[in-house]
Amino acid sequence: MLALIQEHINLIDKILQTNRTATDLARARKLGQNSKGSYTLDNGLLKYQRRLVVPESVRTDLITASYCSLATAYPGKSKTRELVKTCYY
Repeated sequence: MLALIQEHINLIDKILQTNRTATDLARARKLGQNSKGSYTLDNGLLKYQRRLVVPESVRTDLITASYCSLATAYPGKSKTRELVKTCYY
């Protein structure tokens, strides 16, 4: 059980680090610096409509973790999308 928790913590760390450094978010980051187009920067983290922007390089990991979580019990495509969409963009 602790291994699962550690995996989730590692994934969150990876998402936070890549959010700050990913080159594919450069254009959105400029919008966030100017608070344009619903993008904002909050303590260096890029957000869209108050949801954390997930760089493309870690999206699959996030979706997989959300789908395979014990708490969600394999919710299917639509429910997985809704789960991820509540906090992430």
